[in-house]
Amino acid sequence: MKKTTKLIFTFAIFFLFTATAQAQKFKSSDMMFTAHGWYGIDMERTRPNLKSYGYMTYEASVGLQTNPNDGSVFSQLFGYPVFNFGFSLARTEHFKFHDQTTLPDLYSLYGSFERTLLRRKLLSLGYLLDFGATYNPGRYDPGNNPGNNWLSSPVMAYFGAGVFAKIHIGKRWEIGIDAMFRHYSNGRLALPNEALNALGGGLFARYRLSDYDYKAYSKTQRLKADYKRGMQYMIVLGAGAHTCMAEWNAKVERENDPVKKSEVKLKAHPKFSVSVDALYRYALRYASGVSLDVFYSSNMKELEASDRIVYGDAAVENSPGYDPISVGLALVQEVYWHNFAIHVAVGAYPYRRKGVNGAEAKALGDRERGWHYEKAGIRYYFPKLGDTFLGFAIKSHSIKAEYLEFSAGIRL
Repeated sequence: MKKTTKLIFTFAIFFLFTATAQAQKFKSSDMMFTAHGWYGIDMERTRPNLKSYGYMTYEASVGLQTNPNDGSVFSQLFGYPVFNFGFSLARTEHFKFHDQTTLPDLYSLYGSFERTLLRRKLLSLGYLLDFGATYNPGRYDPGNNPGNNWLSSPVMAYFGAGVFAKIHIGKRWEIGIDAMFRHYSNGRLALPNEALNALGGGLFARYRLSDYDYKAYSKTQRLKADYKRGMQYMIVLGAGAHTCMAEWNAKVERENDPVKKSEVKLKAHPKFSVSVDALYRYALRYASGVSLDVFYSSNMKELEASDRIVYGDAAVENSPGYDPISVGLALVQEVYWHNFAIHVAVGAYPYRRKGVNGAEAKALGDRERGWHYEKAGIRYYFPKLGDTFLGFAIKSHSIKAEYLEFSAGIRL
């Protein structure tokens, strides 16, 4: 499983960096270097064994500045964004606990999309999005480190979102501040996975290899948007794996029961999906529509057995049943950068049979039996290969990950 996890996230990083390489034709003069210090506060202030909530993150990145000379309508419409490729060190080892729990430092490689919304000669304001993979050298250990139930796999996903303000000093230096939300999770490839969510702020300094030309950025241009307006349809096949929260709850209950004590094995189960998307593309950057999703879960026997341990036979017998097939309907939004797209869906299940009702399961932290779901991810389209595409996304319930899905499809 460790090799599979590393392979999956290595592919994700490669996919991300390949897609963002479309930022522009590479020129060394468009490069910039950034150093960043950020302080975050753990959002889950209810963790019983934690007594300090803050940690520092140190980052270094190399950026590529899009500019008016690119001749790219995407660059113009997105306000000539910056694409950064960076490394970060999160000093979570500095968390303090009431018991013997320890966390490791986290090491991340990420790509960042930085867009300016307000540009003045001396000041710029905007937002940024980070996507990457994180190496976690110290995992959950039920014998030696049971309090570390946040991080239980060696490789995890990292996501960040925030806003920034920066001041231009001279023609090549910038200093700024930002406020960000940051999330580290393994996408339910292993349990426990309470994840790490933090809010915080930071300071950064940046040096450009070419002069910042405010006049060039402030010129009004009218570049032709070359795209096909109208309906577009996608057929998508997806696959992933996840560990089941119900099985984890059964494992904990059996291991803590002196009478019924026995080991309940926990493993990652395959998940599959087939989707048909119908989107209307009304602008170069945007398409909106709906999706019909059919999901297949391979662990129904294990789920029923776990429910009998946790909730009892009566609850299982009175449940709607255990069907591996679920059907979902979702609203979909795609945002494009050349052949690269951010894909977001919010949906509900008109048909789903997952055993005990959602309220009972949610009380034990199992949110995935609710009536609604979310998907957020990235797709890369290959026009020269018949508009086929590859993608990956996190499927979640109430913003709690169910599994990491990799997909392939075709746009008709």
